[in-house]
Amino acid sequence: MTKSDPQVKALHINEISAAAIAGVEGGMFYHDPVMLEGCLDGLNIKPNGTYCDCTLGGAGHSYAIANKLDSTGTLHAFDRDEDAVAFATKRMANVAPDFVVHPVRFGGLKNEIAANTLDGILYDLGISSHQVDDSSRGFTFVGNNPLDLRMDRREDVSAQEWLRSVSADDLADALRKNADMDRAFKLSSRIVELAASTAAAGRDILPDDLKSIVESVFPDKKREANGLLARVFQAIRMEVNGELKEIEDSLRAAVDCLKVGGRLVVMSYHSVEDRCVKDTCAEFEKACICPENLPVCMCGGDHQRLKKVNRKPILPTAAEIAKNSRARSAKLRVYERV
Repeated sequence: MTKSDPQVKALHINEISAAAIAGVEGGMFYHDPVMLEGCLDGLNIKPNGTYCDCTLGGAGHSYAIANKLDSTGTLHAFDRDEDAVAFATKRMANVAPDFVVHPVRFGGLKNEIAANTLDGILYDLGISSHQVDDSSRGFTFVGNNPLDLRMDRREDVSAQEWLRSVSADDLADALRKNADMDRAFKLSSRIVELAASTAAAGRDILPDDLKSIVESVFPDKKREANGLLARVFQAIRMEVNGELKEIEDSLRAAVDCLKVGGRLVVMSYHSVEDRCVKDTCAEFEKACICPENLPVCMCGGDHQRLKKVNRKPILPTAAEIAKNSRARSAKLRVYERV
């Protein structure tokens, strides 16, 4: 697992613009924000409100939120990726509301934002298109750059190092938990052997190495090889970055940070993330928190802190998928603080 980021002071846009713009070329967006209208509708934005984008990325969602706020509003944003912070700072340089960047994990939300102060919080989970498209970041198996998979390259433990230290049992657990992988132990055993052999040879683990292992473990699923490989990358990435625990920690903190009536809007892209969101939020939808075996409620039955705004997750339209293929697996859940 990676070590936690050191606490970094939140920065206002006018404090970091000049430095952060350096190295950002052409003003190109990282990606088109997925389900933008659904996210904005879910947040139910008030012009003078205080909002938080916990997954800043290229600022697509943040820019749209900011343009619904006036100069009395405030938008906080979290991202631990230095590239994302640099790009987004340039993108947001002239917005009307106070824009505050927190260059730390969103799992640190409770350390950065006071309780009962936010009118809405947005999460766009997973990795950004920019991280995938930039092969030098080691998030993709297109090309053959060494595996890295760190969202924050200041973190100590890369995928290379993690794979060389993890046991076959622990890796198999990660493959099941983070990607619902079949044949997990067989796959993990071969990956651990690969990690040891490449270390002995003094070379990095490359995407083609993992592709060969996936093809050898799933010889009957050649047509699905790329999808299976993507799930292996996902499982390793989520473990290297501690993603599921961070989602759980941040969502719990988000409930405290929201005002009554504030909105929690969460977009996920695969079943593991979505299940984590649904199960974590379900804890706060219960009025009674007594053990199930108690015949009579003893807790008072007034513990509900979230309610669903939409009974089922909102899915992208066919038109949105046609416009942006990365929207095809998105699920949007909207809750309100009670």
